[in-house]
Amino acid sequence: MDLADQVRSLRAGLDTQPAHMNIRKLFPMFAPAGFFETGGWPGPFVLPAAKGVGITWALDLGQGSHRYLDRTISAYWQEEGVDWKSAALANLRGASVERLYTHRMIRPNGELFAVAMLHTDGWGPSRLLLTDALQQLFPEGYRVAVPEMSCGLAISRNLEGPEEGTVDDIVTKCFGDGNRPLAQGIFEPDELVPDWAAA
Repeated sequence: MDLADQVRSLRAGLDTQPAHMNIRKLFPMFAPAGFFETGGWPGPFVLPAAKGVGITWALDLGQGSHRYLDRTISAYWQEEGVDWKSAALANLRGASVERLYTHRMIRPNGELFAVAMLHTDGWGPSRLLLTDALQQLFPEGYRVAVPEMSCGLAISRNLEGPEEGTVDDIVTKCFGDGNRPLAQGIFEPDELVPDWAAA
């Protein structure tokens, strides 16, 4: 998609009034905690326990662009009795039915030991909030990583042999070489997922 199309889409989104915002286009997204720590962020956010990680929300404007949810829009939905956080999670679930992850890491016997989420829709790492689906994928338990704003990983709790080194290398490389580094390290799911998002 071309830059001019992205700019047109972004401008149209910024001009749209709250009453005309389509809540079906709202998604949660991870961002560096530093975005929010100065106190100047214009919209709602959450700082989960995972060091360096924040969560906010954005509207998908199409053409690869988005608009961060601001307090004017969230206040309008709240006044209208709309549970926009639940709506955003429902949108994410709907967008993930056919493709929860984009890449998988498997053992020689075919067992899954990790998955990566680098979706072209821009909401890849957000899928780490879908704990119910990930628990089905890793019934033995799992851990998570968000080394870059476009990359999330869910990792089996029971890694074997060189698997841990493989996963550590991926997280370190994505964080070190990514265009938008987010957080270094591997976390427990409840460090990343706030209570309101766990399902």
